[in-house]
Amino acid sequence: MTRSFYWPDYTIGPDAYKKVAELCGKFGKKVVFIGGKTALSKAAHLVREAIAGSGLTVVDEVWYGGEAAYENVDKLEQVKSIREADMVFAFGGGKALDTSKLLTHRLKKPLFTFPTIASTCACVTTVCVMYELNHEFKELCWRDAPADHVFINTQVIAEAPDKYLWAGIGDTLAKGYEPEFSARGKDLDHYDQFGITLSVLCQEPLVKYGARALAECREKKAGNALDEAVQAIIVNTGLVSNSVINDYNTSIAHAITYGFSLIPAVEENHLHGEMVAYGVLVLLMIDGKTAEIDKLLKFYKEIDLPDSCYRCFHVTADEVEQKILQKASEVNDIVVSAFPINKDILRKGLADLEAYVASKN
Repeated sequence: MTRSFYWPDYTIGPDAYKKVAELCGKFGKKVVFIGGKTALSKAAHLVREAIAGSGLTVVDEVWYGGEAAYENVDKLEQVKSIREADMVFAFGGGKALDTSKLLTHRLKKPLFTFPTIASTCACVTTVCVMYELNHEFKELCWRDAPADHVFINTQVIAEAPDKYLWAGIGDTLAKGYEPEFSARGKDLDHYDQFGITLSVLCQEPLVKYGARALAECREKKAGNALDEAVQAIIVNTGLVSNSVINDYNTSIAHAITYGFSLIPAVEENHLHGEMVAYGVLVLLMIDGKTAEIDKLLKFYKEIDLPDSCYRCFHVTADEVEQKILQKASEVNDIVVSAFPINKDILRKGLADLEAYVASKN
């Protein structure tokens, strides 16, 4: 079997955009910007300033459509300016970037990503998380390679609402536990072993730097703690995602999250990483790792992530049973695990977690 491993090429820092012309000029001249409306308003003008006089020309700015859905990719694929561009610059968070990744995969165009929030590793990974237009999770698909280069402007990220960094911390913590849980007991090849070994760097730096990084973000300061946290969220997680097979990339924490995605009020009022952070605790409870739960509970309290109660998402017991647990027990995320996972085990994990945390208070 032939496999390719992609190390993310990236530039990080408050002056990251100064490298755009140098690194992108060899790919052509005509550039299309694609992204979220807010992301484009915050970063597009900075990139325009950085490439002024370089020979790169921005021929269009296009909204990605509001959801990482196949229907939006189909529409963008027919836009004349996009089809005629030499390359795409994608701005935003995970959904805008995943839309652009699949689009440029289809069109065989170079892609450069400009994350404006640190909430996911989407800017460096090949995987695209696709949703229905109603925001319900649909499936995963893959670009043949990650973006050609990633420009991580930490000042832009520092000026974004800190809730996105907060959610990014929650989402990234899962990469510190899910790969090992999924791969445990398996005969791992070089790539998978590399990714599993590296996955610890998806949670340790966040526990160390996360609170300070959030403080810097609130102060609109691109400091060292923010830099460390952003690299854990974007780069470390992306490396793990790109190296391990998909069976080891996710597990219970994300399965629970996809269950939550069925409830519109949760999707509208809570961020993906917030739900994943709760799912991490469920995973650890099912796995009997109470010492890790204790460590994370202290950290969660420090940065106000949800701890033990599904009710903090304002869902009913019936919604948990009929939607969240049902969906979580059906997704592929739990098929490959340290031991068999089913709806009964998930249900017990939620209940045991609540009882355990209550006993600590």
